[in-house]
Amino acid sequence: TVNVIFKMKFFRYLLFIPFIFAAEAKAQTFFGPGRAISDYQGAYKVDSFPVKVNGLPATINKDFGIAKVCFSISHPRVSDLKVELLSPDGTSIWLTNRNGRDDGENYVNTCFRSNGFSGYIHQAKAPFAGEYIPDGRMSFLNNSQDPNGTWYLLVQDLREGVSGNLNFVTLEFGAHPTPDQGNINCSVENGAACGCPDGSEDCELLPDLIIIPRLTEQQVKEYPWNDPYYPGQLRFATSIGNIGDGPMEAFGNSKWFCGHKAVRDSSVVCPGGGKPRQEIMQRIYRKSGDKLVWKDRLAGTNYYEDKPGHNHYHIDDWVEFRLVRKTFNKKGRPTRSKLVARGRKVSYCLFDSGICSSNDSLCTWEGTVYGDKNLLNYGLGNYVDCNQPANRQGISVGGYDTYGLMFEGQHITLPKGLKSGTYYLEIEIDPTGIYKEKNKKNNLFSMPVAISRQEAK
Repeated sequence: TVNVIFKMKFFRYLLFIPFIFAAEAKAQTFFGPGRAISDYQGAYKVDSFPVKVNGLPATINKDFGIAKVCFSISHPRVSDLKVELLSPDGTSIWLTNRNGRDDGENYVNTCFRSNGFSGYIHQAKAPFAGEYIPDGRMSFLNNSQDPNGTWYLLVQDLREGVSGNLNFVTLEFGAHPTPDQGNINCSVENGAACGCPDGSEDCELLPDLIIIPRLTEQQVKEYPWNDPYYPGQLRFATSIGNIGDGPMEAFGNSKWFCGHKAVRDSSVVCPGGGKPRQEIMQRIYRKSGDKLVWKDRLAGTNYYEDKPGHNHYHIDDWVEFRLVRKTFNKKGRPTRSKLVARGRKVSYCLFDSGICSSNDSLCTWEGTVYGDKNLLNYGLGNYVDCNQPANRQGISVGGYDTYGLMFEGQHITLPKGLKSGTYYLEIEIDPTGIYKEKNKKNNLFSMPVAISRQEAK
């Protein structure tokens, strides 16, 4: 009997082998040639590098899809560059956006996949050589679209002075392309899989926004007053994560204003040359039995940001930056805080540039690592971009939105003559308190920074 059972299992195994080989055989790589990358000349320009894809199944998804993107770029200052991948159905993701700080060179046979063993590209140092996790989410591309057609690597140079070349680009398709995606079950379509924090069947699912400390701690730099590009600036990166029960979601209501005066649309130039602002709504989800329902509440405003590298809609006053000087008592507790400098309230385009994983410690707040194992409705949301005025933008449960060191507005201008010493950088999310959250008390992040003398030379 044992021999019969063994033979049956072995026979089934032999039958299964061809299916394994057939799945593996579907993996294919497609090549695209390179050329010169246009240097920034004060106008919006994107260099498009086509890669033709054919012979693949008509649908890509979590079982089979785009798994890896590789390219090589020769460039003496890679922080000038924003690199995206555009699929045939018009979906695009950021692969890398202005990474490499202000002196990094070259992408050397650099690859991007959802679980790249070299870590996150925004935490790495140039020259970039290895396999990295991109600034965007690969899973957004495996959205049941037909992959056959022309894909484009989009490269935009955002700062003049030096130029470079794309040498090649390759796209690899294969089985199980995004193993980092986790088991995402809760969705608007599947409300039964969503949960309430108190175990009930009826509750609001609110976001809870935090600053992810590691990215800011690893990317902060003071520039002297004689720097030709960033004189007297303290520049830093910011990554905002959502560790709540519901997504942070907002969208425009197509009502545009110059001050309090209603105008036609975003193309109107306001008196004084400013941009019209659009009212936006915050969508609050609620679990009601086996369904998700929602209500929309009037929140802040957005506008069309046309600076190089953007060309999409930004939510106003999303974060505020401050530099303060603190004094402490003998027990090490702060007794006084004096404002030294303030950055403007910075507008952001909100979308999921990444998603927290319980397998690493990136999304850590006050000693707790957040990810798929401890976030109740992990993955609820799914925000790809913020390109259209009425489209949703936001941060999913477990998602995060990153603005790097070299992004516009990511700085505080230091007062001339500021004395050397230890100061504190404060970053506050939603400083005017417009948006509804589960917990407002964790919206403020603070870290010490050492400032050297800032007299102009």
